[in-house]
Formats: sequence, C-alpha cells, structure tokens
Amino acid sequence: MSKTVEESAELPVEALATDAASALGIQRVLRKASGLSGASLLGSALGIIAGFAVARRLGPERVGDGQFVVLCYFYAAILRTGVFEGSVRAVVGSLGRGDRRAAVRDQNVGLSFDLVTSLVPGLVLAMIGLFAQPDVRRLGFFVAPLAVLASTASSDLGALWSARDRFDVVGWASVVRAAAGPAALVGLVLVLGTPGIFLGPIVTDFASAGVYLLARPALHLRAHLDADRARSLVRVGFPLGAAVVVYWAYRLVGSTSIAFSSSALALGLYTFAAAPVAVATRAISGVQAVLMPAVWSEYSAGGGGGAWVRQAERVTLALAVIAGATAGLAQAGFAPVLLWVVPGFAPSIRLFDILALTILLLPVATVPSLVLDSQRVNRQTRHLLAWVIALLVNAGANAAVLKAGWGAQAVAIDDVWVQFVVVIALVELAAPHMWGVETSRRLRLYAGLAVALLATVAVTVALDAQAAHLDTGHLDVGALLLRSAATLAVWAAVGALLVRPDLRRLLRRRAA
Repeated sequence: MSKTVEESAELPVEALATDAASALGIQRVLRKASGLSGASLLGSALGIIAGFAVARRLGPERVGDGQFVVLCYFYAAILRTGVFEGSVRAVVGSLGRGDRRAAVRDQNVGLSFDLVTSLVPGLVLAMIGLFAQPDVRRLGFFVAPLAVLASTASSDLGALWSARDRFDVVGWASVVRAAAGPAALVGLVLVLGTPGIFLGPIVTDFASAGVYLLARPALHLRAHLDADRARSLVRVGFPLGAAVVVYWAYRLVGSTSIAFSSSALALGLYTFAAAPVAVATRAISGVQAVLMPAVWSEYSAGGGGGAWVRQAERVTLALAVIAGATAGLAQAGFAPVLLWVVPGFAPSIRLFDILALTILLLPVATVPSLVLDSQRVNRQTRHLLAWVIALLVNAGANAAVLKAGWGAQAVAIDDVWVQFVVVIALVELAAPHMWGVETSRRLRLYAGLAVALLATVAVTVALDAQAAHLDTGHLDVGALLLRSAATLAVWAAVGALLVRPDLRRLLRRRAA
C-alpha cells in the first residue's frame, strides 16, 4: 500500500528507503514504477489503436500535414530558460534535507516563470500562422499559445509530484492521459478531420493538468515571480533546460529533417513509423521517473559506494531487457496489423523496424545521465555537450543521406547509430563517478548490454525478413502469434541470463 499523501509531502525523499541500495533495488523500482508503466501500457495500446484509426481515415499526406503542426508545437514547448529545471533539482535537494519551506518556494518560482516564458514561442508561432500554408497549418499555428501553455503546465506539474515521490498521483494522471488522449484524437479527427491531430493533445494536456491540480494535499501553488531567486535557479538549471531542448531536438531530428526536406507524404510515413516508438518508450518511462529522485537524493546526501553502484548496474540491465522485449513485441505486431488495417502505409514497416532499435538504446543511458546531472557530480554541462554533439552529427548525417537521395530509411539508420555512440559516451562520462578507476565492473556492464543489443538486432532482422511474406488485406493471426512467441522466447532467455540473480531473490522473498 502506498503512503498517504500527507506523509509523502512531509518526508524527505530518501526517508522512503532504508538505504541507497534499497532505493535502487530492482524490486523497489519496479514496484513503484508499476502504476506508471501500467498506465503507459494502457496508453500505448489505446494510442496505437487510435493512430491506426486516424491513419486509415486521413491517409499519409493529411497525417503529414497534421504532424507538421504537432512537430512545431513540440519544439515550442521544449524551449526552456532552465528556471524550472533548476527549481526541480533544488526541490529534490531541499526535501532530502527536510526543508519543506524552501521546496515550496522554489517550486512556485520555477513554475511561475516557466508558464510565463512558455507563452513566448507560442505567440511567435501564432504570428507565423499569418503567412502559413495550407489552411490547416495556419489554424494550427493560431492555437499554438494554448497548446504550449497546456503542455508546459502538464509536464511541470508531473515533475513536481515526481520530485515528492508521489508516483500514485502521477500514475492517475497517466491513466487519464491514456484514456483521454486516444479518445480526443479519434473523436476530433472524426468531427474536424486533420485539425484533430493537433487539437487532441491540447485536450489531453489540460485533462492531465487537472488531475495534478485536484490531487491532495495540494502542492501549495501560487504565483511567485521572485526575479532574484529565478536568476539563481537559471544559473543552475540552464544547462539542464538546454539539455532538454537539445535532447528532444535530437530525438526529433529525423522527423524534422524530413519535414523540411521532403513532402507531406514522406513525413506522414515517417511519423507513422516513429509514433509507436515514442509510445513504447513512454511505456517504460515509469522506471525512469522513479530513478530520478532516488539517484539525485542519494547524491545530494553524499551517498554512493559499491552497493549503490551494483544496484545501478542491475537496474540498467533490467531496463535493457524490458526495453528490448518491448521493442521486439512491437515489431512482431506492427507489420501484420499495418498490412491488415492501413496497407497504404506499408513503406513504414521497415522504417519502424529500424527505429525500434532506439527503444532499447534510449533507456539504458538513464542512470549515467542522472548521475551527471546530480548536485554532487554537477556535470550537467558535459551532459549537455554530449547531446549537442549528437544533434549536430545526426543532423549532418541526415542532410548528407537526403542529399544523396537515400531517403527516409537512411535517416532512420542515422538515428540508431548515433544513439549507440551517445550511450557509450554517457556511460564513459559518468564512469569516474560510478566506478572510479575500476574497469572490470564497467566491462561486465558493457558485456551485458552487448548481449541485449545483439538480441535486439537479431530479432529485428528476422522479423523484417519475415514481414515480406505477410498477406495484405487481412490479419494473419498465425504469423502474428508465431512472431510474438519467438520474440518472447528470445527475451526470456536474455532476461534469465542478465537478471537471473535478482529474479531468484525476488521469487524467494515472495515465497517467504
């Protein structure tokens, strides 16, 4: 049973665990993340169904027009001053020291300034809308201020509840988002057509923000435009906020390259393939949300040590297994369902199979990234630099392959190999703060991650080759079951190899 709301608001984050090792133990992390991941899985299933329904109704070109507006919304929403990111890190540190008054002050300063500044990029898009073509894009740009404000409010409030270790509240908001998102998307597309693609997320963001505002006890939110405190938070948080911008620009560089270098048809096919990847990544984001306060509070308290590092390694390998299995099962089902429901999007199959490799690569850098951004290590600038270099390399590689006429598949391959290099770079940057001069444990972690990566590539190649033999126009149930069963068998074996000791301990505790 979860703690009461009042208890969680009063206690420091690390008071919810007996020591650093238990804070990062696989059983604790997965238990606390289960509500978030369960809601994400529900949202994933409903989101994929909604995506197929919208694609079937609109077709690739109209989907591309709507997704162009959504892409612009997203860039506007991620432009950050760093004041909120600095406030979140200050809140976690203050709660870790038991200073609740300072935590409330910093949250209000960060949230107030973030909401005000979020309107600026939205208003810029609205002015661009005066000259935009076609009409559907003009309409989308006119409502951009509302879209950016809703997105900022929802994400910021979720971060504040996560910082307080209140994942029950975040879980309920995720459930509302999982249900409201697909319903709003499909309903508005049926009524309005293409505009529903960018109006649906606005409705969803307001719904999830409402859950956060209604949760009790309240966060004691109020407007607090303290410029002096905001400047100090920006000094700390600007690299973190810039990292958010660069990270998401990097995540979207493939779609962006195609959006501004190709047709709406090509963008529709690419974004249709990329959407389930984003959905699958969100399905395992509950674990990442739980890890943030665990890692940051431990480092702010001056912790660390061999036991903590061993737990961090185990969590990283468990994330790799979860992410790899998620990618494989998504690949197993994507092609048969696509050829049945929306065969006009058949070129998206190989795009999705390639992009699905990033489902594994993105989460495994979670712990090293959090270590670099913690108050004790304070290497967020290096973390930011890694993403800046990755963004520039990826954008340059995309420009080169598009100029050469190699198309969207080459852009997808760029996303994968650049992300692989990023994972290695982030682990190496965090290595001195996790393992010191010891190399044996780091090499063992690399070996485990290599097993997960090889399994993912093997499953991808096999499923992509088999997709050429699938029938079009009806659901090949036998092929779907065979593809899924084979994928599960591979990942059951990989999981037994990489996380078997932790599974045995968990089963013994359950039996006792």
